[in-house]
Amino acid sequence: MLKNKIILLVFAFTLPLFAGELMYNDMFVMEQLKDSLIAANWEHRTEFPYFKKTAPTGSSPKSCTFSPDGKYIYVTLLGQRHVAVQIYSVNPFEKIKTIYPGCDDPANDYGYAEGVFRERDGKFWFTRMTTSEYFIYDPKSDSLQAGRYTGGDWTKSLEFSPNQEQIAMSHWVSNRISIFDVDRQRIIRNLKTSQIPRGLAWIGNDTLAVTLYGGANSTDCGIEVFDVRTGKKVETILEYRSAMRDVRYDPLKKMLYYDDMRFALVYKYDWIKRETVATEEVDSHPNTIRLTPDGKYLFVSCRGPNNPNGYTLPSPRNADIVVIDTESMTTLTSWAQGNQPTGLDISQDGCYLATTDFMDKNVNLYVISDPRKIEKKDVDSFSMLLNRLGNIYEMGTRSFWWWW
Repeated sequence: MLKNKIILLVFAFTLPLFAGELMYNDMFVMEQLKDSLIAANWEHRTEFPYFKKTAPTGSSPKSCTFSPDGKYIYVTLLGQRHVAVQIYSVNPFEKIKTIYPGCDDPANDYGYAEGVFRERDGKFWFTRMTTSEYFIYDPKSDSLQAGRYTGGDWTKSLEFSPNQEQIAMSHWVSNRISIFDVDRQRIIRNLKTSQIPRGLAWIGNDTLAVTLYGGANSTDCGIEVFDVRTGKKVETILEYRSAMRDVRYDPLKKMLYYDDMRFALVYKYDWIKRETVATEEVDSHPNTIRLTPDGKYLFVSCRGPNNPNGYTLPSPRNADIVVIDTESMTTLTSWAQGNQPTGLDISQDGCYLATTDFMDKNVNLYVISDPRKIEKKDVDSFSMLLNRLGNIYEMGTRSFWWWW
């Protein structure tokens, strides 16, 4: 009976608040929610984010992605041989399924990099770098489509266009982006980048922004923007010797956000004015970035400093998750999470944050917003809350940089 009441309290309301309207309106409500979540086996922390759960994963959890309904988290494994994706339910927070695609050459059955959902049909697309293939898992029928060629070599990121009719995939070795017709699963365009492509963000259905990572001895890198209809480059945003990792686009404010691993910076770029309007320094080696659904806040996972004996070894310290206010481009809060945090995602309702610790082999789940309906939707209780309350080495012949 108690369990049912807790579930009802936390999940029954259908209009949860965004992360910009976080958690509590007063101390009484805070204590109510605190007791309920602790009773539901959430770990209570003394600083934001106040509620956390952790579950073990296979080796090298690379990315984590919420299902469109927010009920599940899909974790791709980079270093676990023969295992591609582990699926976790949010309530209760536990592993419920593992996806094993198999491979004609078992020696290449590893390197599952990243995944993304197509909201239109609820299918999960993910990539395997070692064979340059993509896979499609349908949770409704519990079926997995056989791997298909991605169109490049050592495929990493993939991202659907806003209308869900195209998907872009970046290729680490071949320095290009493949654009697919989703329904036909055919390549319709190849975009050639000047250096190693990494993160992807669509600016509308016809324009794609790509982050460039030039390697340890690179010259100036940055962002290249393409018209996917013609394949022509329409914009180049260069930053001195940068090593860009991820990029997000806010369609309401027309802003691009991207991070630089080499200089530990996050950039805010005005797409209309075509100029950088702000930067913010974060922890060492920023990795994945995600905007809250309302665009007010940017969450950043930072991998942390390299081990002095080699970057394939665990970092000498735990690294930070950073929360940035996108209007002022200032850090609101940060916390040390685990060893080499990489994957990061926010549920579509803005209630939950998921992160992965690459070296610790963990996936973490945080409550970042009050999951109950509150009428005062114009109150920024996130800021109020902050003010009030205080084993992966070289694999095969590839160096570790091919993996990152």
